[in-house]
Amino acid sequence: MLAGYVQSGYEPMEKRLERADTERDCLAQAIYHEARGESAEGQLAVANVIVNRARSGEFPDSLCGVIYQNANKGLYRCQFTFACDGRDNTPGERRAWAKSKDLAREVYAEFAQGKDIGVLPGSALYYHTTAVAPSWSHTFSRVAAVDSHIFYSPN
Repeated sequence: MLAGYVQSGYEPMEKRLERADTERDCLAQAIYHEARGESAEGQLAVANVIVNRARSGEFPDSLCGVIYQNANKGLYRCQFTFACDGRDNTPGERRAWAKSKDLAREVYAEFAQGKDIGVLPGSALYYHTTAVAPSWSHTFSRVAAVDSHIFYSPN
């Protein structure tokens, strides 16, 4: 019986806590670098896309996997610019970093429990800022605009 439990994915509590801490830190980094100047709703919308991607089956199934996908492929070849732009990712704004960590803690708890984040539909997998007009944006359906980000779902 114990062998079956171990084979079904058992992880010691210490390992699960370490993984949860890592996932929350990755999410906090993404919220901070992608949306620290946005409202709470705008930050949550960015986090929502990351969770949607992890649940989609089209992207890695962990938050860190989604955030750092292709970060090792070279400059600007990743999903989230901060992950591969070559800059130091150490947060410099203490208040914004604290807010990012708090939001990441809340969102990770919902993600781990399988709950909907709820700001965007579960189909929203892409976004960009209003400062750019990427060529791929015309191939998806626009589902929301929150603060300075536009969000899309695949067609």
